[in-house]
Amino acid sequence: MLGAAFAQSSVSGINDGVSAYRAGDYTAAWSLLEAGANEGSAKAQRYLGYILLEGHAPAAAKMDQFAGVELLKRAALAGDNVALVRLEDLRRKGLAHSPSLEDMIAIETFRAGNGDPVSAWRLAKRHEHGEGVAVSEGDEAKWLEIAASAEASQFPKAGQAAFRLCEIKAMGVETRDSVAARRWCGMAAESGHTGAAIVLRRLASLQG
Repeated sequence: MLGAAFAQSSVSGINDGVSAYRAGDYTAAWSLLEAGANEGSAKAQRYLGYILLEGHAPAAAKMDQFAGVELLKRAALAGDNVALVRLEDLRRKGLAHSPSLEDMIAIETFRAGNGDPVSAWRLAKRHEHGEGVAVSEGDEAKWLEIAASAEASQFPKAGQAAFRLCEIKAMGVETRDSVAARRWCGMAAESGHTGAAIVLRRLASLQG
């Protein structure tokens, strides 16, 4: 009972901290969010990161924008997708405190290795275009399988990932597999991907 009450109190404190942040009361927000961040709350870490990045941290904190990025990294590693997107936005801006492409790939690899479809999709696209990693059908397909296997309610691009897998398996060099191509195209078609039905018909005609 005490543990549940403490957890509820902690969540309430974090929500109050977010409300204070949105109201522009950064001193109160910091005070309310700091404990939650130290306890591992990704949401609290993200909002503390915002405060630091925006230059609103109390002087006593003795933390800067680099520390704000580190807090966003911790939140992203814990599964916070908003923090992941914010980090990528910062990376593209190329600021002094921005995370590097290597930082992003490391975070995405950790998350995707634990079954996260968002990070797996990002890594697949990076391997498709050679962004910070080698162009590789095999690695692209490996990460796409994680993204495509997710429930659409969890990851809306699951059907798109399945269709891309179908393309790779149907026309690829390293990973060509007509049976797998039909399976992934079938999954894409079930999710409503219009191009999947066309590819399925083409595969059927080739088989015939």
